[in-house]
Amino acid sequence: MLKAAGFAVLAVVVAAVAGIEAQTESSVAVEPVRPTVVMPKPVVKKPTSSSRIDLSLEGLAAASKLYAAGKVPAVRCVLPGRPPQTKGELLAYARVMVGCMDRAWAPVVGRADATLFPVKTVQAYDLKKPAASPECDKPLRNMDAFYNSGTICFEWPEFSNPDEPVWNLVDFQQLIAHEYGHHVQQSAGILTTYDAGWSKQPKATQLENERRLELQASCLGAAFLGANRSGFRLAGERLRMWKYIVRHVGDENNTLKIRDHGSYKNHAYWTTRAFASTSPATCNTFKATPQRVS
Repeated sequence: MLKAAGFAVLAVVVAAVAGIEAQTESSVAVEPVRPTVVMPKPVVKKPTSSSRIDLSLEGLAAASKLYAAGKVPAVRCVLPGRPPQTKGELLAYARVMVGCMDRAWAPVVGRADATLFPVKTVQAYDLKKPAASPECDKPLRNMDAFYNSGTICFEWPEFSNPDEPVWNLVDFQQLIAHEYGHHVQQSAGILTTYDAGWSKQPKATQLENERRLELQASCLGAAFLGANRSGFRLAGERLRMWKYIVRHVGDENNTLKIRDHGSYKNHAYWTTRAFASTSPATCNTFKATPQRVS
């Protein structure tokens, strides 16, 4: 996940909200033998070009049953009592959040004829001491987090500023939800399809499909947060923070000038729609026009 843009413009707002953060995180409660029938021999027609199955990476990913699997449910999620700031607190929060997403996404992925397998581990790393977290091998400096075959890794110092605890927490929530979105993609077969076909494509197509994949992960994460907005207290000032953050995540922040995550505008488009719908039906980025995933 790309680093979000700077947030100095909201320092006054954050400080004001942080002053009321003594409240405890709330919870949200949620979940005869048929007769033999002789049929005439069918007439098999040669398929037309419009009826052929699209076996391309984009076609297979766009046809996933995940999009018709229904809304993400609200689940009971008992979060830690105050905004996390230390490495240990952030890890604890992330692991509780992953457990909540496990419960929410399992029935949805199941209805897509797939199985949501467990996340292997959630780990925190520090770019200044990468050897301390061998599970998060070779983290990139322009990323806050990444997903790798069931492992979620995040750069914990990015979320430890004691002057902005509420802002950091909201940013952290959307980040972990995004990385878990990749886990949903892998469980549903979308990520596997992407990995199998990516290397065979021209560079421009590779980047476009990587943007489709990343925007979809953010979209799936936002669907979960929208369904569970009460438990994650995403209302009022916190919701305004979340909307600001998702409107400032994108390739504009990429210090390497690589367009692989999508623009601010398109990141905002996919996340805000999914937050409102709470459904993966609004996350079929592989069926979208190139302009919508630019």
